[in-house]
Amino acid sequence: MSAFAPVGDAGATLTPQLRLHGEQALLLVDLGAGRNRLGASALAQVYGVLGETPADIDDPARLRQFFDLLSWGRGEGGALAYHDRSDGGLVVTLLEMAFAGRCGLEVELPEPGDALAALFSEEAGAVLQVPLARVPDWLGQAAGLGLGDCVRVIGRAVAGDGVRIRRGEDILLEESRA
Repeated sequence: MSAFAPVGDAGATLTPQLRLHGEQALLLVDLGAGRNRLGASALAQVYGVLGETPADIDDPARLRQFFDLLSWGRGEGGALAYHDRSDGGLVVTLLEMAFAGRCGLEVELPEPGDALAALFSEEAGAVLQVPLARVPDWLGQAAGLGLGDCVRVIGRAVAGDGVRIRRGEDILLEESRA
């Protein structure tokens, strides 16, 4: 799907560029509700397989709730950055945001499930960067819209170019150019 619309103030749009000023957090909005299906994903294509079940919107009402959350977040929520995860998965989303912001990442994935699927699933959703002090507001707003089970803090942007993605005690990715 593709769409376009006039933009009154391009400076007021959310971009994937992470910001390092002030304390901030990265929120994952998982509209796939933890399903992390890999069928027809970029990862499946790399391995030359189609996979079984592709990412999908199982509950279309969540898209409206997500839109309402983003609308609130652009104004009252103080959103700093935004990037969807439907083209390459969470790891691609995070890395593209870090590249745009010329910064590093500290990320902690939730414990349950397959780590590879969590990183590469192209389920609907996004990563948002928000001021750390506003995280309770975001979580409360998400819960009030019916998305409480879909939004969680996963990390933060950090100075430098190091990227660390962990799940519990396991380090899934640790990379730095230094």
